[in-house]
Amino acid sequence: MTAERVQHWTNAMQDARGNVPTELKDKLIRLVAIFTREGDFGDSVVLGLKATELSLFERPEDGSTQARVVFELTVTRDMVNTHDMLHGGCSAFIVDTCSSIALALAGYAKGGNVDLVSQALNTNYFAGASLGDKLEIVNVTLATGSRTSTARTEIWDTTTRRLCASGTHVKMRPAASNLKL
Repeated sequence: MTAERVQHWTNAMQDARGNVPTELKDKLIRLVAIFTREGDFGDSVVLGLKATELSLFERPEDGSTQARVVFELTVTRDMVNTHDMLHGGCSAFIVDTCSSIALALAGYAKGGNVDLVSQALNTNYFAGASLGDKLEIVNVTLATGSRTSTARTEIWDTTTRRLCASGTHVKMRPAASNLKL
């Protein structure tokens, strides 16, 4: 984690509306800075994300604390296919990354585990988004337990007012490694 990466995520998250306390937002910023290293797969996409909402809420059905995290992102050249439309693989990457941030926020809020690995990632595609279109990525946690956690993501094209894709992401605690070096 570099100071530049922490500053980037501070800038990308500091103006987000919502009720997340500053100390919790700071923990989330540091975690995201650790897991989004320069040069990693999708780095240019990740750097385009800007948080517009970071909220925690009590779900009325069961009283559990859940998170809602909303990002905005512009479709750039490195995100499109040969038809200059948002690539399906990029959509799945956005679902993975953004839902993971929502799950981390919920995990921190509940004092639980944030060290999770993907178990299942399902993405459904509905409409394309063109190069230059503005996206809104809405992430809501569904369940955050001691073994598995699940979030739902919707990718909206705010330029055309269409739902591009939705996804569910199930994450779990990693098994302890038996590797002996």
